[in-house]
Amino acid sequence: MRGADWRLATVTAENGDGTVDADGIPGIRCMETYTQPAVGDIIRIDQSSSGNWVAIGRTTTVDPDWVNLTLAAGFQNPGHGYTASYLREGRRIWLRGRIGPTAGTIADGATLLTLPAAIRPAGATAAAWAVTRDAAVAPAVLRLEILTTGVIRTFQSTNLPTWVSLDGISYTI
Repeated sequence: MRGADWRLATVTAENGDGTVDADGIPGIRCMETYTQPAVGDIIRIDQSSSGNWVAIGRTTTVDPDWVNLTLAAGFQNPGHGYTASYLREGRRIWLRGRIGPTAGTIADGATLLTLPAAIRPAGATAAAWAVTRDAAVAPAVLRLEILTTGVIRTFQSTNLPTWVSLDGISYTI
């Protein structure tokens, strides 16, 4: 009979069946609290006296810092709010920042940026959110959509905005 033990390990594969591989150990079962595992996660793993492994949870994320996004031509940070950026926490992506045109207003259906392939939303359909915009009109919201190609674009047929916010947008990859 072996003794029980625990240690830190780096996830090398997410198997899609509720298990991960880490540091050469295949098929480590994930606790219910360890949601959305991703390659590169630093996790705590425990080994039972019978030799079975379990992933207790994430201790850190792959990308602990906000990463700036590259805006489409004709767009910039309007000088207030965060620079357009993302944060990856496992398979969860958070967006923040404000985007405005270099001149004038943002046209209906304008492409603001294209997300890197590694952080595009999962699934075969586009995702959309109501986001804040300049308060020149009420309500001060518009539709922001992320296409499966990673393109982020606006939908506002009248009262075109001078800036839009990505703050609070979150999705899984």
